[in-house]
This record gives sequence, structure tokens and C-alpha cells, in this order.
Amino acid sequence: MQSRRDLARLAFAGAAAAVALPVAAAKAASADTNVIFTKEDPGHWAGKEATHVPQVTVNGGMLMVKTNHPQSDAHFIVSHSVVLDGGKYLDRKVFTPKDAPESMYTLPAGYKGKVIVTSTCNLHDWWTNTITV
Repeated sequence: MQSRRDLARLAFAGAAAAVALPVAAAKAASADTNVIFTKEDPGHWAGKEATHVPQVTVNGGMLMVKTNHPQSDAHFIVSHSVVLDGGKYLDRKVFTPKDAPESMYTLPAGYKGKVIVTSTCNLHDWWTNTITV
């Protein structure tokens, strides 16, 4: 026969597990693990952040993007894309191996919010950087 103390301990442990397991599972892997890469989460491309994460600056209403990546026929940045808060697509610039991976975009007048910038490498996948303007 179980005592009330044992029953309470069992109930508490079950409640704690019910809260902890979904949180642990969510932290273990998200849908974009090893699909989308960032400075904070380079996944299996750890060590490639410096030359793949797009660097973003804003001056007035102009957004400047640069990826510090050498360009060659065998290995190059293919494109930059810009998406605003709420998933609003702004623009995309496509590069050849001979182009410097630098692009410039005009933000909507008075825009305030998130800006997600992507840099796509032909060998090292899709990298993002998010800023708030």
C-alpha cells in the first residue's frame, strides 16, 4: 500500500516530466537544424561563419549587405535575399563567381522592424543574419 507521500512524489515527478520533456525536445532539434545556418548556429559548417554570414549595415533608408567570401568558379556566393518583418519579400541579388558578394537595397520609407538577410553559398548552403531597424 502506498503512502500519501509516495503518491504525491509520484504525481510531482509526472508533472515535472510533462513540462520538461516537450521543452527538451524543442531544444534538441528544430525543423531548420542543418538547413539554415547562422553565426550562433553554424551546424555542421562550424568554422565557416566568418566567410558565410551576411554582414548587414543600414544607413538612412539603405540596407547594405556584404558576405566576406572569396569568389571563384568552384566556390562562390550565389545570392543575397532580403525579407522584412512578417515575411514580406524585399529583393534578391544574384552573383556570378566574378562578382563581389555585395548588394544594396532601399528599405520602405520609415520602415521599423526585423530584416532577415540570406547569403547562399554554392558549397556551404544557406546562411542568415537578422537585424532590427
